[in-house]
Amino acid sequence: MRTIDCRDMPVPKPVVLAKSTLEELPQNSAVIFIVNCDMSEENILTYAQSKGYFVRKEQKNAGTFITIAKSFFCEIDEEKAEKKYIQDRALLITNDCIGRGLHGDELMQEFLESLLLQKTLPSKIIFLNQGVKLTCTLQNNQIIQTIRQIEEKGVKIYVSLKSLSDYQFFEKNCIGESISMFELAEILINCNTSTI
Repeated sequence: MRTIDCRDMPVPKPVVLAKSTLEELPQNSAVIFIVNCDMSEENILTYAQSKGYFVRKEQKNAGTFITIAKSFFCEIDEEKAEKKYIQDRALLITNDCIGRGLHGDELMQEFLESLLLQKTLPSKIIFLNQGVKLTCTLQNNQIIQTIRQIEEKGVKIYVSLKSLSDYQFFEKNCIGESISMFELAEILINCNTSTI
């Protein structure tokens, strides 16, 4: 049985690694993930259970050992596993990448995928400035699909009308509802906000 050591990995790397590993894992086989972070443990368990995999957790001195078996059904309420809690919070995405490194676009994709694994989601995600590029056809389909999945969980997707105009992206925008600066100001005044 394969064992993957995720100890001391920064969040959300362990759950992203778990997701890719389980997607490639053959049927009727299992893998063990070792973690030493409560959030990584919870994220991996939540993801595996939402997919209906058999999951067993064992606490040891070396860390938490999570065994996940494919093709075994985990006894959980499917509706409960898919249920997300929406918090009255707005998330502002102001760029099409995270940071200034070479892999900023990959970090943004990873961040958006990580949102899907959270138990609590923001009620609104607002794309503005260069962030509007993420909602347009000039981005890869994977990012658009991820944003659409987030929207399907009950999160309202908004795109700045001014930013679309500045970049001349009206025809390329394919997801989200466009909002004016007045509407944006109203949201910022009435909601707790976070910006990336």
